[in-house]
Amino acid sequence: MNIRQSVFGQIATTPRPEVFDVDVSGLLRRLLLFDTVVIQSLGLREIPTLVRTFGKGGFLHLFNSGILKVSAEFTFLIIDIARNGVRTLQPSHFSFGVATLADRDGILKRGLLGLQGVAGLHNDERTPMEEAIVKGLVRPPAEYGAQLQAQVESDLRCNTPALSAAVREQLRLKYGDPVPEFQLHVEEPTPRTFHLVNDLPKVLGISDEDAHRILHSSVSAVANLNQRLADMEAYSAIVGFTEVDAPLLFGKLAGVISPQNPKPLEEQFSRVMTIANFPDFPSGKKINVDALLSVRESVECREFRAWLSRADSLSDKEIQDLVAGYWENSQIRGDNCDRTHLGCRIHSRTRIWCRRCISNRQNISKSGSNGVPHR
Repeated sequence: MNIRQSVFGQIATTPRPEVFDVDVSGLLRRLLLFDTVVIQSLGLREIPTLVRTFGKGGFLHLFNSGILKVSAEFTFLIIDIARNGVRTLQPSHFSFGVATLADRDGILKRGLLGLQGVAGLHNDERTPMEEAIVKGLVRPPAEYGAQLQAQVESDLRCNTPALSAAVREQLRLKYGDPVPEFQLHVEEPTPRTFHLVNDLPKVLGISDEDAHRILHSSVSAVANLNQRLADMEAYSAIVGFTEVDAPLLFGKLAGVISPQNPKPLEEQFSRVMTIANFPDFPSGKKINVDALLSVRESVECREFRAWLSRADSLSDKEIQDLVAGYWENSQIRGDNCDRTHLGCRIHSRTRIWCRRCISNRQNISKSGSNGVPHR
C-alpha cells in the first residue's frame, strides 16, 4: 500500500467534555481525497452517526470493502510515574511505562449503544452489525506499546533535537518571544531513568517544580509525536501534522514526514471548493454511497487529486478562472504548468470534476433507506 494514499486520524470533535460531535464533512473530504481512510475512533461513539449518515447498507459497504477502516485503541504512555499521586523521582527526572484500559470490550459496547436510536435499524440487524464492527476493527501489532516506549527512551538517550524544540515552544507559549537561551542535555543515571539536566530555574528565576512542569509538557510533546509516527507504521497511513508540530518535526524526520502531511491537501480541497462556491455537506443529511464511490473512483477525481497537490501555487483568481471555464491569460506557476498544459488537460479535468461533483451532489445527499440509491 502507498502510505500517501491512506490517511489516519480522528473525525470526532469534543470542544467541551460534555459535547461530542462528528465531522462528517471532513470524513467525506478524506473519502474523496484518499484511497483508504482509517478512523481513530473514540470508543466507537462515532459509529451511530456514520450509520445514520451513510445508511446501514452504505456504511457496511464502506467498512467491509476496506475503504473505511476503524481503530479503537486505548494504549498510552505514562510519562511521570507516580504512586498514590506522589511522583517517585526527583524533579527533572523521568521514567516511562505503557498502560492500556482494562475494560476495552465494555467501552466499545457502550460506544455502540447509540445504534439503538438509529431509525429503521431493528434489533435483529443491530446485533450482527455490532459484532461485525468489533470484529472488523484494525489493530496495531501486539508490541506497539513496548516499541513506542523504547522509541521515546531512545530519543531522550540520544538527546533528540526535538526535545529542545519542544522546550522552546513551551517557553514561547508561557513567556512569549523572544525565548531565552537555555542549556539542556539528557543523562541516564540508572537504566531507563532519564535526568534532563537544565538551567531553566536560573535562566527564568523559577522553582525546580515549575521547571519540571515545563519539561513534563515538553517530554509529552515528544512522546505524542512518536505515537503519531508509530500510528503511521502500525496502520500504513499518513497522519496530519499542524503548524505547532513543525519545530518538533524539524527536530525529527522533518524532511521525510513533512511532504507526506495530508493536512495541506485537505486545506487546498476546502479552498478550491470555497472558490467554486461548492456548498459544504450539511449536517444530518444522508450520503448516497453508490454516488460517492462513483465520484471517488472516476478518472477525473484521481487527476483532480494530482492537480490539487500542485494548486498551492495558484491564486484564488486563477483557480476561479479554471473552475469557471475561462483563462484570461493568467500565468500559472509550477512544473509543466504552462498555458497549453493546463488549458488543454488540467483545466478541462478540473471543470469536469467540479461539474461531476455538483451534478452528483443531490444524488450523494439523497439516498434510500440503506444509503444506496432508489432503483
